[in-house]
Amino acid sequence: MDTTTSRSGSKKQRRNELTHFLRSRRAALSPADVGMGSAGGRTRAGLRREEVAVLAGVSASWYAWLEQGRPINVSDGILDAISRALRLTERERVHLYRLADTNPPLPAPRADPSDTEVLQRVVDTQASGPACVIDRYWDILTVNEQAARVLHLGQDGNENFLTGLFTGSHGRRYVDLPQVARQMTARFRLQTSYLADDPRYEQIADRLSADSPRFAELWARHEVEEFVPTTVELDHPGQGPVSYALYTMDLDEASSVRLLMYLPPGGTDPQPAWT
Repeated sequence: MDTTTSRSGSKKQRRNELTHFLRSRRAALSPADVGMGSAGGRTRAGLRREEVAVLAGVSASWYAWLEQGRPINVSDGILDAISRALRLTERERVHLYRLADTNPPLPAPRADPSDTEVLQRVVDTQASGPACVIDRYWDILTVNEQAARVLHLGQDGNENFLTGLFTGSHGRRYVDLPQVARQMTARFRLQTSYLADDPRYEQIADRLSADSPRFAELWARHEVEEFVPTTVELDHPGQGPVSYALYTMDLDEASSVRLLMYLPPGGTDPQPAWT
């Protein structure tokens, strides 16, 4: 495949993703959600294209072209208007910019994360809690002993974090699996927007959708979510359910290599009696 064909295929994939994203966000809203009265006679849930166009201040035909993935020019102002019309979160707005093949806006500043107590826990417990390193495709590059034993990472011959979560023994380690599965799918979806022209993301999603109906359902929602600290509950060997704080750290932003750290409660490991 020559460069021109590859570039054309990448743009087509972005347009397909844009179509799916806009439709999924439109379907997630009702007229009541945006202050519109329902005229009745609806055969499908969600807003109509014409209603989104009115809310965004654009013509119905132009919005239809955008949602259909036609190669039209869009401005930042229009993308922001559509973001407001569809009640997009900040991360979803950035995702929309990427799919529209425009430079995404800088994320809104978050609270200062430089909590010295948290950073100290990261330093003190990195070696005692489960930890692993994943690449841009979420293939597992390395794990520590606790990640292998507590999370079953790198087991079953499965070396992909997301695949193991849905189809391997890794997923069975989470007491709150439905919540974790939703969060991780949304985070992986956001990851794909950074390199939307990379066909391997589509291959991973297609294969996993075929193997896991739950993943297929979550993937179809087209939710996006940033990697932020979260709490997960693990079925810890010898200890039962234990809550961990899951933190992530970019080790190499250019290649999207990321460290995942499960910080034990109170900064200490439960010290199970592994056999």
